[in-house]
Amino acid sequence: MIELTKSQKKIARELIDLGLQLECKSFTDKITKFTNSSEWKTGNPHENYLKLYKKVISFDKHIAKRYNNVTGSHYFMTVWGLFYDEVLTTEDISRFDSEVQNELLRLKRAYENE
Repeated sequence: MIELTKSQKKIARELIDLGLQLECKSFTDKITKFTNSSEWKTGNPHENYLKLYKKVISFDKHIAKRYNNVTGSHYFMTVWGLFYDEVLTTEDISRFDSEVQNELLRLKRAYENE
């Protein structure tokens, strides 16, 4: 695994924050779509509440698993997870030096081919 330099850790922190913002935006868009749907408007209010609650709890668990207690030694794998899940793009990771970029791309290809 790659050991990030101090400057690369700064980039990683910025990309991790960007990832959190993008994931939260995607989630709120999905919730907005759900609450604007005919299912929400005409469905059973209690069942709709339960569906919404399950979506929030599931997302909360995902966010906690990915972002809670992320320290410098976990930055690379957190960025890789965001890149693998296509939250971050090739353009986003281009801020890293070529060694880090190449390792992120190599890992992504390796796991996609499994």
